[in-house]
Amino acid sequence: MSRKLAFDRILFSIPVILSLFGVVMIYSASAVLSMNRFGSPYHYLGKQVAALVAGFALMLWAMHFDYRRLRNRWIVLGALVGVAGLLMLALLTPSGPVRRWISLGFFSFQPSELAKPVVVLFLASFLDSRAQEINDWRRTLLPAGIVVGALAFLIYMQPDLGTAVSISLIAGLLLYLAGLKNQYILSGCALGFVALLVMIFQASYRVQRLMTFLHPSEDPLGAGFQIRQSLLAFGSGGIQGINLGEGRQKLFFLPEPHTDFIFSVIGEELGFIGTSLVLLVFALLLWRGLRAALRAPDRFGYLLGMGLTLFLIVQGALNMGMVLGLLPTKGLPLPFISYGGSSLMVGLLSVGVLLNISQHSN
Repeated sequence: MSRKLAFDRILFSIPVILSLFGVVMIYSASAVLSMNRFGSPYHYLGKQVAALVAGFALMLWAMHFDYRRLRNRWIVLGALVGVAGLLMLALLTPSGPVRRWISLGFFSFQPSELAKPVVVLFLASFLDSRAQEINDWRRTLLPAGIVVGALAFLIYMQPDLGTAVSISLIAGLLLYLAGLKNQYILSGCALGFVALLVMIFQASYRVQRLMTFLHPSEDPLGAGFQIRQSLLAFGSGGIQGINLGEGRQKLFFLPEPHTDFIFSVIGEELGFIGTSLVLLVFALLLWRGLRAALRAPDRFGYLLGMGLTLFLIVQGALNMGMVLGLLPTKGLPLPFISYGGSSLMVGLLSVGVLLNISQHSN
């Protein structure tokens, strides 16, 4: 029988530390750019702080919302339908070739960010109900594949291949943790790899990014410029960095330094020590998230906790690998630190659910 415990204070502190650190780094990375674009150095800072306040409110609410109520099929169905509707609305919004945001005037929301925890919620609930039939391809694998595949396809059409791939990867990890046989996992990986190659070669800019990843020095002033400037930032930072606020790559050399490449700014200004501390805090997040999931009193809580932890850690790892040139360039934010209200609020909401899971124990 589970009992209500105090919330995990270490887990609570992690997003607080990362988010506040992110606000500082966003201001450092964006002040000059913001002044140039909007006539004020505080434009991006103000929007991030507003998102942070809303995100903390969501996290506190989720901490006190019993996660077991999320297993309700109508809540899961409503979340799936709502996210699918928002993704289709974003696709129908006449905002140019990139249709990832729904603008509310004062605020733009990215539905694909919300799709990540919703996919985790769906799989946790669905796989919990199929505990004895996890390897039944008709009753388990096919329905799960259709739902996850449909959401991933809508995200891919925005176009946002990176988020579609990360969602598919998290889904595969959850299926593995739920007990799916290795032969199905390996078959899924092979099919996914083939599908990924097809999607890459459907767009010339994706092929260019792949070629830049494989041969980063061939076009240093063109396709390879962004990753080259990112690596220069890390190289300039050395061990201790060149001091907070004094980075040079953010001065119109590194494009959009406050978003996907903010880890490069951290590397330049705070050096190896600063980036290592960020890695350490994410390692703590992994530890406390896995701890909460493993101590959950039921299978649903275990799968939900594992999925939410993995989505935050996998996205962080993909972002860091990208800015270090270890992965092809793709627009994935660094959780809690990169500029972006949608990502920040969804991340804090997800940690709130983890904190609620941590309050229950066998």
